[in-house]
Amino acid sequence: MAPVPDSASASRANGSQTKEKVAIIGSGNWGSAIARIAGINVKTRSGQFEPEVTMWVKEEEVDGRPLTEIINERHENVKYLPGINIGSNVRAEPDLAKALKGATALVVVLPHQ
Repeated sequence: MAPVPDSASASRANGSQTKEKVAIIGSGNWGSAIARIAGINVKTRSGQFEPEVTMWVKEEEVDGRPLTEIINERHENVKYLPGINIGSNVRAEPDLAKALKGATALVVVLPHQ
């Protein structure tokens, strides 16, 4: 039995203009750096990609505020990649299911010691 294509693959095969949606799982220094690069790349390839990159963030508090709130407001991961603007089109999301919704390109960035 042939595999069933996902909706994005089926749309591309039929010639429609479905764009890829990028999501990042992980938001440490490496995840934030990858999200920044992905954010730049989707902007330069707007014909192929949705403009927003969603980055799943394991929620934690920084100076009494949720880290996702700070990232979305300042466009900087002040805890794991301070001083680096990750882009206004990178959105931090603490809910994994919401972060992955509609994603057709997934980057998994796991921490290691």
